[in-house]
Amino acid sequence: MLCLQFTIGIANDLADASSDALAKPDKPLPAGLLTSRQAGVALLATGAAGLASAASVGVPALAVGVLGLADGLLYDLRLKGTAISWAPFAAGVGLLPVYGWWGATGSWPAALWGVAAMAVLAGVTLALANALADLEKDRLSEVRSVATALGRSRTLVLDAAIMLAIQAIALATAISLGAGAWSLAASSVGVCLGWLGVGLASTGSERARQAGWETQAVGFLLLGAGWLSALNSAGALGR
Repeated sequence: MLCLQFTIGIANDLADASSDALAKPDKPLPAGLLTSRQAGVALLATGAAGLASAASVGVPALAVGVLGLADGLLYDLRLKGTAISWAPFAAGVGLLPVYGWWGATGSWPAALWGVAAMAVLAGVTLALANALADLEKDRLSEVRSVATALGRSRTLVLDAAIMLAIQAIALATAISLGAGAWSLAASSVGVCLGWLGVGLASTGSERARQAGWETQAVGFLLLGAGWLSALNSAGALGR
């Protein structure tokens, strides 16, 4: 998955090279630290390594890996810069737990549907926060995104509202299942980081907003780890 994420990230930078030259000239391509040809070679290498690694695990992992890569490239090359750019972003995040669990165990417990749905919602919030981080660049480049369509305030409120719902569901589920101290501690730290990310996203600094969505992502990682641990300990994810 790491290699496939590298592939998607490289494709994203290649697609954004012209707009980054205006708004983010310090990035590797517009700064001349890397040529488009070199980036293309890296893209092919990481893509091949990611798919080969997934194939070595089995058909389920390869199938989800191919779907995730296609989703990421669809975002990079077609839907980024549109008002529905959040959709492939959210779908990609939703595939991550499926890729990890199904690929590793070959099983699909009923609870995995709920895990995937929660991950999709987390992906929506991260897409909103990411759009906020790029708001000035997108306006300067006349790129339409969910943040430019909704405006800063409404995007931030929607981000916070969905995140609050995710946190409430995850914590309530974990507590009801008798989560252990580790699960609750990880979940609690994740909740705090999520709100720190929202606070950073609400500032006028582009750098702070960039750090905000990254902080939210780490918060969701910890919240998800604690929640999955509680589900697994209760036997909801099988043996």
